[in-house]
Amino acid sequence: MVTYLVGTDGEPASRVICDYLEGRVTPEDHVEVINVQEGDDADDLREGEAALSIFEERFGDDISVTARQISRGRSPAEELAAMADEVEADEILTALRRHSRTERIIFGSVSQSLLQQVTIPITLVPLPEYQAPSE
Repeated sequence: MVTYLVGTDGEPASRVICDYLEGRVTPEDHVEVINVQEGDDADDLREGEAALSIFEERFGDDISVTARQISRGRSPAEELAAMADEVEADEILTALRRHSRTERIIFGSVSQSLLQQVTIPITLVPLPEYQAPSE
């Protein structure tokens, strides 16, 4: 049994991570999905819930899925690292997106911060705009 911990910040991320997991995840595995909210904006909360529901719709009948929204005042990387310990995750998955140089300097990168905080494998699934064009 493998426990996958997924961090999603929106529907595009959820879709590409589900596509990645399809064919890898088995009925014996567990998928733990979190959406970290750093505020209480109603639109952000709804978008987060929609992102979580994608996993339940895609895998809920065949795979054990737990999806939850978390708002405890910590960054997404801190929440993922803490949750990895809590659920004894075997692997963390998150979407990879482009950041401008300024965004990286000011906000940092969830994946870069995760690499500094955990020792389990981290899989970065590229969003479509980050993928190389197919020929």
